[in-house]
Amino acid sequence: MRLHRFIGKYDLSKTEIEILDAKIIRQIKDVLRLKKGEKIILSDGQDQEAEVSLNLISANKITGTVNEVKKTANDKSFVRARKVNLYLAILKKENFELAVQKTVEAGVHRIIPIITERTIKTGLNFPRLEKIMIEASEQSGRNVTSVLSPIFSFKEALLDGANNQEKIIFHPTGIIYAPSTNKNAESISIFIGPEGGFTENEIREAKKAGYTVASLGSLILRGETAAIIATYRTAKGI
Repeated sequence: MRLHRFIGKYDLSKTEIEILDAKIIRQIKDVLRLKKGEKIILSDGQDQEAEVSLNLISANKITGTVNEVKKTANDKSFVRARKVNLYLAILKKENFELAVQKTVEAGVHRIIPIITERTIKTGLNFPRLEKIMIEASEQSGRNVTSVLSPIFSFKEALLDGANNQEKIIFHPTGIIYAPSTNKNAESISIFIGPEGGFTENEIREAKKAGYTVASLGSLILRGETAAIIATYRTAKGI
């Protein structure tokens, strides 16, 4: 039976852990209706997780005994994919939130919202997006939470992305994407444009900055769809 997972700032070195977050308490007590003696997984959001047996469930506090702590970075069964840094043009609210949710489930390392020449919406609800990211990590069984960066301009994003070992900007005019031959690359930058796509000027700037222009195929994909597919394929090298 799969145990329910919760991510937070837990000190997993202790033998007993307190949960004081009202949202998690409500989830355990009222939604999942877990009982004393049942087990959950707590993750510190970095590289450790613990199996915890519930001892006390009240309206304002939950306590549990730590049974086992596992450091996922040292777990041979845990396959660590390349760190994908997704530079995603801001989309409409629902579309951007869907892209964030699903790319976290697909294993994205970092999401950087960007403003491009054709970006229409420029504001984001960061607390809501961070909540979506934590829930997506918990749902997909990830122990490491993805990072949400501040909004960058396109030029700032190109400079930031240049720090990674591979750099790809996705555009319908590019070559069909194929897994990199650089098997030692540990980090990758991928750029996904807005509803209207990147402009020719932005593509030229990306090329000058050393980015490969690649396509996900002959179909024209929505921004959120392209972000999900590109994240998964680049992370797994497929």
